[in-house]
Amino acid sequence: MPDAQGNDLGAVFVPVTGFLGYAPAGTAVPSSLELSNPAFVLPVAVKKVGLIKQDGGFEWTGEPSGDAIEFWQDGYKLPSGLVEATLAVTLAQTDPIVRELIWGKAPDANGVIDVELASNINTYFLVTEEVAKNGVIRRRVSPNCTVQTVKEDKSERGTVQGYAVTFNTQRSAAIGNAHFREAIILADAEPPEEG
Repeated sequence: MPDAQGNDLGAVFVPVTGFLGYAPAGTAVPSSLELSNPAFVLPVAVKKVGLIKQDGGFEWTGEPSGDAIEFWQDGYKLPSGLVEATLAVTLAQTDPIVRELIWGKAPDANGVIDVELASNINTYFLVTEEVAKNGVIRRRVSPNCTVQTVKEDKSERGTVQGYAVTFNTQRSAAIGNAHFREAIILADAEPPEEG
C-alpha cells in the first residue's frame, strides 16, 4: 500500500532468483494469457542455462539509434524509431547447454567444440523469469535474439569464471513488432481466465 507520499515499498522489485532459457527461433510465443499464468509451463524446446553469477543478473537496455528527424521550427523532432536493444547476463555454468548457446554449436560426443569467435549466427527465442523478494514474478519472452558478444571472465583462483553474454534483441512480428513481451504476476495472482 502506498504511504501518504505515494511511496510503496511493497512495489519495489528486489530480485532473489530466476532463470534464463533459450530455444531455436520459431518457437511458439506464449500468449498473454499463458505468460501471465502463475503456473506457466515453458515450451518443450526451451533449455535452461542454470546458475547466473550474483552480480550478473538480467540487464535490458534500449538505446536510441539513428538521427532524429528535425523540423524547421525550433524544438520539433521525431525519433528515428531505430534502437539498439540488448539483454546482458553473466552465466556461471560451463556445461553443454551454455556452451551450445554461446558458441552456436553443440559439443561432440567427446565434449569438443571447434570455436570460431564471433561467428554464432543462430537466432534464439529467449525467456527470462525473475522472482522478487515480495513474491512478484517478472517474465519476459524475446523471440528474435542473437548473440552479440561473449566475454569470458578472467580466470582467478577460487572465483567463479562466468561468461558475460550480450544478446541483441530484435523486433519480432510474433509480438506486434516489439522487442519482448512482459508479464508481471503478483504474489497472490490466480490463474487468468480466458475471454
